[in-house]
Amino acid sequence: AAAGARAAAGELVLLAPVAGVVTSRNAEPGEVLGAGQAVVTLGDPTRPWARVYLRPAALAQVRLGDSLVALVEGDTVPVRGRVAAIASQAEFTPRVALTEEERADLLLGVKVVFADTTGRLKAGLPVRVRLGAPRPPATGR
Repeated sequence: AAAGARAAAGELVLLAPVAGVVTSRNAEPGEVLGAGQAVVTLGDPTRPWARVYLRPAALAQVRLGDSLVALVEGDTVPVRGRVAAIASQAEFTPRVALTEEERADLLLGVKVVFADTTGRLKAGLPVRVRLGAPRPPATGR
C-alpha cells in the first residue's frame, strides 16, 4: 500500500520543461484537469519581450531584425531590443475601414525581444519603445 501511495504521489508532481517564473495559475488545488490542460503559465525571465502596436505609416520603417530601444517607466537606462515578428493582419480595427479616419485606427502588432541581463524587465511592466535605435558613433581618421 505504501508503494502504491508513493507511486500515486509521484504522479501528482509537476515538473517544468524549463526554468521560469509562474505568471499565472490556470487551475486551483484539487481541481480535476483533462490530459494536456495547462496548470500554470511559465514565463522565461531570461527572454523578455513586448508587443507594440504601430500604424501602417510607421510600420513601413520597421523590418525584422531591426534594433530598437526601450525605456521602462520611471527608469532612465535604455534596454536594447530587436524586432522578432510583425503581424500579418491589422488589429484594433473597425469591421470595414473605408474612410481615412477609419484607416487611421488600423494597428499592427510587432513583437520586440530584449537582451536584458539585468532582470529589470518583468512581465506586465509597461515600456516605451523607440524605433531606430541610436547607432554607435562613426569613427574616422
